Amino acid sequence: MGGQVAIDVCAGCQAFWFDHFESLKLSPGSTLKLMKFIGEHPSSAKPSPPGTMQCPRCATTLKLAHDLQGNMPFTYWRCATDDGHFIAFLEFLKEKNFIHRLTPGQIQELRQNVQFVNCSSCGASINLETDSACPYCHAPITMLDMKQPQLMLEQLRRAAEPKPLDPTLPLKVASAKMALETSLADYDRGTEWWSNASCFGLVGAGLTVVARWLSDKLVD
Repeated sequence: MGGQVAIDVCAGCQAFWFDHFESLKLSPGSTLKLMKFIGEHPSSAKPSPPGTMQCPRCATTLKLAHDLQGNMPFTYWRCATDDGHFIAFLEFLKEKNFIHRLTPGQIQELRQNVQFVNCSSCGASINLETDSACPYCHAPITMLDMKQPQLMLEQLRRAAEPKPLDPTLPLKVASAKMALETSLADYDRGTEWWSNASCFGLVGAGLTVVARWLSDKLVD
C-alpha cells in the first residue's frame, strides 16, 4: 500500500519476528529482499528454539502453529493475542511458496552428483544411496524453486510499466522472462553449488545462488 514495514530479524537464530499482519503486507520486492538476506546469512547448524518463548509485545507464551502452503506444511510460533509470530527462515520460505519437494526423478538425478546432503529441516546428513527422506525427522528432501523469484521479479517489472497498457507489453514480458531465466542460469549448478548442497543442504545451496543473482537485480 505504499507504506513501510520494519522487520525484526535474528541471523543467529535464523528467524524473523513479524508483528500483526506484517508478513501479509510484504510486497514482492520486500519478500525478495528478505530472501536475499536469508541467502547471505547461511548456517550449516539448525538452531533449535527454546522450550518456551514469550511474545516480545505482550509477554504471553507463544504457541506452535501448523499451516499449509499448497502441499507444503510449515510451522511458526504465534502470539495467542495475535500480536505477531516468530518464524524460522526455512518456514518463511515455505510459507511464501519458495520451497518444493523433489520428485523421484529429481532425487535420482541428485544421486548421480552427490551421495550425502544435509536435511534442510533438522540439519542431519541424508545418505541418498539408501534414503529418499530424512531418516531422523522424516522430512522430505526439498529444494528451492528457482522459478518463483523470477516470477516475482517479472511482477515487479509489469507493475512498473507505464499506463495505459502498452499493446506490445506481452512481448516485452516474454522477452524479460527469457532474459531472467538466462541470467539465472549463469549462476546455476556449478562446482560451488554442489559443494554448498553438501554443506548447507539443497535449499541453502539454492539460496546462495539466488542471493548473488538478486544482488544484480534488486535496487534498494
